[in-house]
Amino acid sequence: MNQRIKTVKLVADPYPPYQYKEGNNVKGVDHDIITAAFREHKIKTKTQLFPWEVCIEHMEMKKVDGIFQITLTPEREKAFLFSKPLRTAKTVLFRKAKASVRFNKDDEILTQLKRYKLGVLTGYSYDPIIDGLREPAKTEVKSQEMLLEGLLRGKYDLAIMDLGIAAYLIEKMHMGGIERVEGYEITRKLHVAFQKHLYELVNLFNAGLDKVKEKGLYNKIFRNHGLDY
Repeated sequence: MNQRIKTVKLVADPYPPYQYKEGNNVKGVDHDIITAAFREHKIKTKTQLFPWEVCIEHMEMKKVDGIFQITLTPEREKAFLFSKPLRTAKTVLFRKAKASVRFNKDDEILTQLKRYKLGVLTGYSYDPIIDGLREPAKTEVKSQEMLLEGLLRGKYDLAIMDLGIAAYLIEKMHMGGIERVEGYEITRKLHVAFQKHLYELVNLFNAGLDKVKEKGLYNKIFRNHGLDY
C-alpha cells in the first residue's frame, strides 16, 4: 500500500494546541505526530479541519481515509479501524493561584467537589460525577477562554479543562495567577481511526508512531508546542 498511496486524507475538529490552522496550514501536537509517523514511510498527509459532526460524516461517506483525536467505543470499533493510542488526554482542575482549594485523590471526589463552585464548558461531557452536578455547584460557560476568565474573576472556585488547552490559552491570553489543582484527573486514550478496508495503512501508522517515539521526536513535538507529555 505504501507503494500505491502517496497521501493520506484526514479530518479532525479544530482543537488548539492539538490541531488548528495557522494561515493556510494545519499544525498542532496531534497533527504533527501523525505527519511524522507517516513520513517514516514517505507518505504525506492532507488534513482538513471541520466541526466534529462533519468529520464523522466525512468518514461515514468515505470521503477521507481517517479521523483523529477520537476515542474508541464499541460502536465506533464496528465502523472503523483504530490505531494504537496516539496520546492520553488529561482533563484536570484549575484554581486561582494560592487559593485555598485542595483535593485529596484518596478521598471521595464528589464530597470534595461540593465544597466549591465549579466552572464547566456547556455541552461537554466530562465524567458521571461532573456531569451530574447542578447549579449552583456547577456554572456552565460557552468557551474555554470564558472558563479561564470566569475563574480569574471569581465566578467559581474551580475550572475543569484539558491540560494542554489550558497551557496554550494561558500563554496566548497572557494570563497569570492560574494553577493546577492536584488530586483529580480524567484520562482518555485518543486514537486515529481509519476506514475498515485500510488494514495496512493502520499497520504503517502504528509502526511509524513507534519510530517517532524511539527517535525522541514524539516528546520533541510536545515541547515545540510548549507542552510536556
